[in-house]
Amino acid sequence: MIQIATNSGAMGAYVASPAGDTAPAVLLISTIFGIDDNMKGMCDDLAERGYVAVAPNMFWRDEDPDAMALPQDMERAVKRVMRYDFAQGMGDLRFAIEAARSQPGCNGKVALLGFCFGGPFAWRAACDGLGIGAGVSFHGTNVSSAMKPGDQPSCPVSLHYGDKDDFAPPEELAAVRKVAEDTGSEFIIHPGAGHGYMVPTDRGHYDPDAARASWDRALKLVDALRD
Repeated sequence: MIQIATNSGAMGAYVASPAGDTAPAVLLISTIFGIDDNMKGMCDDLAERGYVAVAPNMFWRDEDPDAMALPQDMERAVKRVMRYDFAQGMGDLRFAIEAARSQPGCNGKVALLGFCFGGPFAWRAACDGLGIGAGVSFHGTNVSSAMKPGDQPSCPVSLHYGDKDDFAPPEELAAVRKVAEDTGSEFIIHPGAGHGYMVPTDRGHYDPDAARASWDRALKLVDALRD
């Protein structure tokens, strides 16, 4: 764990670092459950592949800041995310991106992967000049609400959904697809997958085929930042 200095305190983050040559850093913005074993496992996987992986605790300001687990903490996690100040979180995200960029072994380039709650951060970071080289959203929630008229990502963005996602109804998918098409961003639907298909401990929704396809696509975008 490291502590990331912000304008009003320190935000904890899990870091997994590779041995060897410099490589891009990958910033992972978690689901509503925070930096749980799923997020740590993804960070460790990225480090094994040669990337610097950083997962900041975006809930560090909350009265209930620690990692939570399915299924027992669902109610707590939902209450916490309902209290979350997205604008304040975007401020924290700027510090997290720069912290990832400054990690030993980083080549100065950063990709952002957002899961569920983290999905909107991937889009906004790509559009708001935060200096990322790629943004990926996996079963993001309320992504269309984070989109603004005139948005144009400054880097490749890939938006992934399952067509059985209860948190992304048809009107949400249509809105996100339209903006993706208008901005030249990637929009991918994984047939049969539901919300949380990337999360191994979400046994009712984890879809290994959709998860692997999404992860492989994300890795291609990250790998392009090695140059």
